[in-house]
Amino acid sequence: MTVLGHDVNSLVDCSELVPTPPAPASDAHFPAGLGHNDIEQACATTPFPTLPTDPGPVTSVAPVPPS
Repeated sequence: MTVLGHDVNSLVDCSELVPTPPAPASDAHFPAGLGHNDIEQACATTPFPTLPTDPGPVTSVAPVPPS
């Protein structure tokens, strides 16, 4: 569907111009105050990986003002 309505032969492959993203700054983890019980897993047949939880107080997020 991504090429629906387009001539595939007229498209330009620019994938070599997209830079390789940098390596992650840290390993995957839960923010402080959250853990495995906070996950709504979509696929019951594939186990969710065991991730560490950051130590410290619960991570707070500023409320979003109504628009």
